[in-house]
Parts: sequence; structure tokens; C-alpha cells
Amino acid sequence: MIQPGARIAAVAPSGAFRPELLESGLTIARAAGFDVAPIGPFPAPLRYLAGDDHARRDALVTALSDPAYDAVWLVRGGYGLTRILAALPPDLPERPIIGFSDATALFCARPTWAHVHGPMLHSLAASDADSQRALFDLLRGASPEAPWRGDGIVGGRAQAPVVGGNLCLLAALCGTRHQLDARGRILMLEEVGEPAYKLDRLLQQIRSAGVLDGVAAVAVGELHDCHLPPGVTWTHNDVLMDHLGGLGVPVVTGLPFGHGARNHPFVWGHHATLDGDAGTLTHHGAAPPLA
Repeated sequence: MIQPGARIAAVAPSGAFRPELLESGLTIARAAGFDVAPIGPFPAPLRYLAGDDHARRDALVTALSDPAYDAVWLVRGGYGLTRILAALPPDLPERPIIGFSDATALFCARPTWAHVHGPMLHSLAASDADSQRALFDLLRGASPEAPWRGDGIVGGRAQAPVVGGNLCLLAALCGTRHQLDARGRILMLEEVGEPAYKLDRLLQQIRSAGVLDGVAAVAVGELHDCHLPPGVTWTHNDVLMDHLGGLGVPVVTGLPFGHGARNHPFVWGHHATLDGDAGTLTHHGAAPPLA
């Protein structure tokens, strides 16, 4: 996917980041053979954002349009992309974007692009060795890794393109022109730091807005730090089943992607097979080279 000699722009269109974690991510990526160049100087942080809206928008547009770059690697998630989506030019050239979390908003705004849902530079050092290796192999265009294994909670089998990402961002986009259309797709969901009742509310939001209508299957990654109340006898799967169990499609939970150390990559729009009986997700086809 990343051709030899390709240059990747590092850009921070979302939350404020820790410079030492960015440097750690750059060191790891460069040691793996990738030419990653920060677009800077980075603006001064504004509250919880990596800079004001204009500065973050301009840096992202440069990363996506400057012919010196072949791909874009987001520095950090957090919050901020929904503030600038409407200000992005409609005619930006297609360019692979690597990231997750807040990047879900950008992926939904450009749903036909081959985005790579995977570790940010900021989180790369915290991602386990298998996740790093899987990401680097994917970026080099290697064959897909072995099937992901989770827990099948609704049986059946579906083969379809994969889309999705962070549940909170998918809910935040409901009612906007960037709301995800997941019909005929395997919907990927992950979340971090939300108690069970908020997961319930987020799922109800995407369900009420129609995001779940016509999905081919649902693949749930890590619900990282989404703690249950002490002493309860029910689980996250019970909450998920309230909203996903009646869809009539296979559902697998506990897959290795999300905000934890296990954050294996997937490419938006690439076909995969979700097997609810075996509890697996199998990705098909190597990533294409950059256009």
C-alpha cells in the first residue's frame, strides 16, 4: 500500500497531543522503514484541541493535497475533526489516511477512500507488537493476517466490505450529512471509557438514526475501560444484544481492534467474512498500492 520511497504526512487535526508520544511514534515508524514527515510547525494547543480550527484545517488540507505526500498519518484522536469537516474542500484527491478514534469522522466524510483504521502515531508505542507488525505489513501491501478471533454472539456468515470505527463518533455524526451509510456492509464498532448506560445510549442513537438498517453483519472490537457497575450479573454482550440481536445478521464481539494495546488494522471498503458461529473475522485481499 505504501510504495518504496513514498512520503507520509503526519498531521494533528484533532486533540492536543504529547510531543514525546509523537516522537516515540515517529521513531517506531521510521525504524520500520516509513518516511514520515510532520507538517509543522504545529500550532499552539487551544484548550483540548491541537490548535485552532483554521490551523488544524489548513494543515489537514495540505497533508491531503500537497503532491509531496502520498499518505497521511494522524497524530492523535480525541476530539476536533467534526469541527472542521464542513470546511474541507470537496475536491481533495484521494489519499490513504491512517488513524482511528476521532478519525472515524473523517473516514465517514470520505467513505469511498481506502482509509486504514489503525494506531495513531501518538498511540503507536502503546500498541502491542502484533498490532504494530500487522499495521506495517498491511501498509507494505502484504497478504491479510490470520483470521481475527472473538466471541460469536449471533450466528451466521456474511461477506461484505468493512466500514465503521468509534461508536461515539458514529453517533455524533447522526443527523449530519456525514452520517454513515452501512447498508450491505460489515459495521465495525469500538469504544473507550464509556459506562454501560452510555454504550446503551450510543447504540440506541445509531439505531434510531438508521445506521444499523441493512447492515450485513456487526463486528465489535474492544470496549476499552468501559467498566460495568460492581456486582452486576450482566455483561457488555447483554447491552449489545438489546440493539444488535434483532437485526438478523451475524455479530461477533471481542475482536482485536480499538483503544487498547490490541489495535490491529483494517482497510475501509475491503471485503471480509464475519462468521458468527466460529467467532472470526477474515480479511480478504492485500491492500492496493497508492494511487
